[in-house]
Amino acid sequence: MADPIAVLVVARPGPLRDSLMALLRSIPGIAAVQQADDATAGLRFAETARPALVLIDGGLPGGEAWTVLRQVQVRWPCTQSVVLTDTIQLRRRAEAAGANRALLKGFPAAKLSSMLEQLLQQSVSEV
Repeated sequence: MADPIAVLVVARPGPLRDSLMALLRSIPGIAAVQQADDATAGLRFAETARPALVLIDGGLPGGEAWTVLRQVQVRWPCTQSVVLTDTIQLRRRAEAAGANRALLKGFPAAKLSSMLEQLLQQSVSEV
């Protein structure tokens, strides 16, 4: 991961987003970690920054998580996507919708960090 990497977190303000931001900032090679409260702000950032990775809170209201996931897949197919869900049903929905990974919230931070590093390496090698 030699080139600086941009990452986007689309989640409401709170402990989940704060924890993700702290974890992402600890991963070598990540140059910018941006956050968005909703789909509109997330897609606006993605348009300008073209992040290598987007983490999406599957619990966003009004189906916004699925809007972000679909748009990222269509517009930036090399961008890796991770959806964090509260239920197994939502995890299955995220997987069926094409998320690169879908995790139930409550996962160990070390597992998430390792998985994110692998996804970022894949993303960089695809570019």
